[in-house]
Amino acid sequence: METVSGCFAHVLLFACPQCGIPLASACAGVERNLESADAHWFDPHCPCGWTGSVIGLQAVKHWVEEWRVPVKLRSDGAGSCEGGRPASV
Repeated sequence: METVSGCFAHVLLFACPQCGIPLASACAGVERNLESADAHWFDPHCPCGWTGSVIGLQAVKHWVEEWRVPVKLRSDGAGSCEGGRPASV
């Protein structure tokens, strides 16, 4: 696990495919560009009961914020914009 200071928070907004409400997901990365988060897999959960895997490229909106809080980036990709592809996809 690597602690990184001065990274970026990628915030992605998805539409639930069942009911359409917005679902937010986020990841941290050392890159500001959108490509790493666009290729990342997320597992949002909706109050309507839907859950599933979506790739960042499917986001309705994606923005990046500078993140000054030190982040512990895990080698398995959890919480990081790199890796994290679910085994079922």
